Amino acid sequence: MKAAAVFQCLLLTVACLLAMPLKSEGISAKTYETSPLYNKNNADHLLLVAFKDASIKRMPNTATGYRQRGSYSSSTWSEEVSEQIAHDYHLQKLTEWPMTEVGVHCVVYQVALNESVADTLKNLSQDQRVDIAQTMHVFNTKTHEGNDPYHTLQANLQSMHIDQAHRTATGKNITIAMIDTGVDRQHPDLSGQISQNENFAEGISASFDNDKHGTAVAGVMIAKKDNGIGIVGIAPDARLIALKACWPDSDDTMSAACNSFTLALAVNAAIKSGADILNMSLSGPQDPILELLLNKAIAEGMIVVAADNGQSSKESNFPASMPNVISVQSCQPAANAAQNISAPGDKILTTLPHSTYDFISGSSISAAEVSGIIALLLELKGDLSIAEAKTLLQQATLGILANINANQAVSALCMQTHCPSENVSLAHKILDWPNKSFANAFN
Repeated sequence: MKAAAVFQCLLLTVACLLAMPLKSEGISAKTYETSPLYNKNNADHLLLVAFKDASIKRMPNTATGYRQRGSYSSSTWSEEVSEQIAHDYHLQKLTEWPMTEVGVHCVVYQVALNESVADTLKNLSQDQRVDIAQTMHVFNTKTHEGNDPYHTLQANLQSMHIDQAHRTATGKNITIAMIDTGVDRQHPDLSGQISQNENFAEGISASFDNDKHGTAVAGVMIAKKDNGIGIVGIAPDARLIALKACWPDSDDTMSAACNSFTLALAVNAAIKSGADILNMSLSGPQDPILELLLNKAIAEGMIVVAADNGQSSKESNFPASMPNVISVQSCQPAANAAQNISAPGDKILTTLPHSTYDFISGSSISAAEVSGIIALLLELKGDLSIAEAKTLLQQATLGILANINANQAVSALCMQTHCPSENVSLAHKILDWPNKSFANAFN
């Protein structure tokens, strides 16, 4: 009997340990059960609920600076309300956390398989305690690998005149927050370029440095210049905050998925970080909680850049579909240039984990290129608005494939603000190009 009792006690101890919340540095979500949160096949039975909590306090702008009350950073009142909602609607509470930057408490609930998700969502939407009730959305990264590994030419930089633009700006003193998978922080072209990092998908993907997609996107933006190794980033002197909210579909794959829960945590952290630019090389359905957070980021002066999958539907092209987000497609015909911003996205050489390089394609890469160009512009004008950035990028979009001439965008900005005198002279020549013959353009 004593042996049986001891065995029972051990089983109970193991069960309690397994039920304890998973902790990641800087994550203030209280997690009751993690596996359903990241299961794409289970997403249609997950609901996100948000309601205002006046007791949530904002902390200084750091990616991990939550105000803690013990081990959890929201109020007892919020927890009691979330428990009442779970009881009233027969829901299982999976996780909850304070969305500090917008003053709301968020909860993820699971609807039982024998319950109607639509009816539950409708009833929650009419509940006076609830401000937002939505389904869990799944987002996907937008790249695929090429077939020509280890090629040394960066044709995209040549086509966008990045080398000329680097005479004036390299992204110095600009910070880009990237919400993606993890990044190989030890890659020789990325080492020392990442100022902060955090994993909001640790419950399903504990790795960080082995992730392909984030490493590829990071290399496009901030790979070191003049280090005698590998490639050059669009903004090599910018700094990156790497926020992992997406997890690879399988080991050693480029494709990855994220959901409303992990993305909301990451966007909240991006706002707290005070980054100048937020790069989101992904797309998915329109999402109320993410829209609330992204509008807050934009209101605080952050320029948000997102991959545009070329579809006009808000149900598949969010956040690029938001009016104040700079949406970027892989190069499209020039007729669309007035509505869309395009950049090279076919077989772009970039960084991959374990000190390697390869050609990667997709609008994820195009979005990263534009984020890098905006970093160059922000170095020259720190208070550059979204509208000004869009205008400069669109006016510098020329050619059959509507490709951005980054040097022209930089030069046009130099006509409006302080730049080195050498580049101001060059700017006059470039902008006056249509009035001169090719032979006399630089005379």
